[in-house]
Amino acid sequence: MSVNEKLVESVCWSVIPYHWQQCFEEAWKSFQEGSRPIGALIVNTEREIVSRGKSAVFNELSDTVISHNEIAHAEVNALLKIDNRIHKKVNNYVLYSTMEPCPLCFGALYMSGLKNLKYAAKDKYGGSTNLLGTTPYLSRKRIQIEGPIPYLADLSILLSVYFDLELGYEKGIAVIDMMAEDYPEAVGLAFKWVEEKRLGDKQNLTIEKVFEMMIEDLKVHSSF
Repeated sequence: MSVNEKLVESVCWSVIPYHWQQCFEEAWKSFQEGSRPIGALIVNTEREIVSRGKSAVFNELSDTVISHNEIAHAEVNALLKIDNRIHKKVNNYVLYSTMEPCPLCFGALYMSGLKNLKYAAKDKYGGSTNLLGTTPYLSRKRIQIEGPIPYLADLSILLSVYFDLELGYEKGIAVIDMMAEDYPEAVGLAFKWVEEKRLGDKQNLTIEKVFEMMIEDLKVHSSF
């Protein structure tokens, strides 16, 4: 057994940190409700979850501020729930996202006052954390950025690509091609799973089960 295979063998959902589990719960709920499987959380200085967000671009989802709109991204929905009258000092709050924020979401994070970002998967097509420091305004604040996160990145990419393929979303083709450069195994699994309709019973599946299915397939079909 190779070193990579041993790493895959040791991964299970129970070892994933709680906040990441909850972030992916939001992504899975979004998928179950018919929209892009991206989730976000905001955590305060006491490590409490104070806000949750789901991507609601394609559908009207539960517990979202905006939906049926091109800017109804998970991070935006999470950030819009932060009432500054209640949350007066947000500098040390943390935004979690299952996908590297796009220009819209990274800009919203920067302007919100939060200075900490954690994201699971790199998005070579739309991810925009590299905007930091590119203008005088975007150079004023120090934003602590952490990501991507092993295994969780593959889960995020797998779900996102599966959604686009199942939907037949033509605009997603260029995105998928670039994601495949960084995550070939996850993208390959997405094509395989769509063909096999592996997530067809999504209402009766949990994100934990989906993660376990992914890890099992990575053991068998890839040199992760």
